[in-house]
Amino acid sequence: MKTNKKIMVPLILLVGLTFACAISAQDPTDVNLTTEINDLNDNVVEMNENIEMVSDNSSCCEDESEHQTYYVSPDPDNSNQVQKPTVQPVIDKAKPGDTIVLNGTFVHCHFLINKTLTILATPETSVGVCPHHTHMMKYGVGPESNGIFYISPEANGTVISGFSFTNDFYYMANKVYNPFGIFVDANDVTLENLTFDWVGEKNDASGYDPKDFLFDAIVLNNTQSTVIRNIVLGSVNGFINSINSSNICTGNISIAKSKVKEVVNSNILASNLNIFVGESGNLQVTLMDIHNNPISSENIVIFINGDSKNLTTDGNGNVKLPVKYSTMGTYFATIVFAGDEKHNSSFRSVKITVSKKTCTLTAPKATLKVKKAKTIKITLKSNGKVVAGKKVTLKVNGKTFSAKTNSKGVASVKVKVNKKGTFRYTVKFAGDNANKIVTKKGKIIVKK
Repeated sequence: MKTNKKIMVPLILLVGLTFACAISAQDPTDVNLTTEINDLNDNVVEMNENIEMVSDNSSCCEDESEHQTYYVSPDPDNSNQVQKPTVQPVIDKAKPGDTIVLNGTFVHCHFLINKTLTILATPETSVGVCPHHTHMMKYGVGPESNGIFYISPEANGTVISGFSFTNDFYYMANKVYNPFGIFVDANDVTLENLTFDWVGEKNDASGYDPKDFLFDAIVLNNTQSTVIRNIVLGSVNGFINSINSSNICTGNISIAKSKVKEVVNSNILASNLNIFVGESGNLQVTLMDIHNNPISSENIVIFINGDSKNLTTDGNGNVKLPVKYSTMGTYFATIVFAGDEKHNSSFRSVKITVSKKTCTLTAPKATLKVKKAKTIKITLKSNGKVVAGKKVTLKVNGKTFSAKTNSKGVASVKVKVNKKGTFRYTVKFAGDNANKIVTKKGKIIVKK
């Protein structure tokens, strides 16, 4: 079934391009070809189209002409164009003369344009440079440097319009100093309605200042008849890096004040924890910045016992995780703060030592008659608390007697000795997974 859609597209007029090249640089405002957004009637193209899914995040609108328009968004779960590419597959699929419209925030970008295309962006769409892969590394062609759009010699006549070039995620510690926004190796290219900006990441962990970071907005390499207009520049060290290029027409270039975002180190404070088997303890964590200010309302992840716990810091930067173990041993917890736009990430490992409790036994003096059984009451305590249901043994004159402790921790051991005399006896609790072994000696007097 066919549907009608109204699609807003920038007007690209060949007459306007020619006129822009002829205008004197003394009056750059004359080449401002920005179309007011309220002037809708002249900018609406009606198409009867069939929707064809190109990938999970793109669609193609096909009319009766030979050219098609593709709409591409980032993967909803991962906008990283290295890990989840959505744009380059559509560029590869498109035919010369097609249009691609990008919508959303795309990061870790390096796009190879090797055919004549019109690539547009919806309002607030942004693209960020990949700090890890150069175009030569990724595709085997193009510059040996990091950048976003590479327009190869086969892409004469390509148009790029409407994009915001950013790199908010781009940390100084990556040690990459010369990324580009657009690298042009083709002729008759139009670059318009573009914003080039970046936020310097002042990383305490590196020795680099944002002022050392170089960003070439546009690199022109052996290109002719390129039109560049309606450009807003933030913090870029070089606007146009022109290499053996000619007939470059520019107009309406404005400079915006650059921003520097100070990213400070974070610090996780947490001490090793000592607890007893079967008893709860609290793993206390505090998240601070390098100036000892608490970092509140941030997510802390604690990896412990093969599981992860997500906690949010309070107003003092604190989180607390109760822990409890049924067996003695040494355990470890890894605490991670992933960082945010103001703070670098940090992590810390802490040791949790789980020990058995120390027990005590009573061994009262007792008097018996020969061959007559008598009960001797033995009390078992662990860390000062009575222990119920545990076996206690009493050994005297080569014989062993036993009983279990009751709810009050008392074991009533019946003992019988067959001869007169004074004997030393030993009471013993053999211990368990939570309590240490304990013995105590006492004295029994046996009379006729």
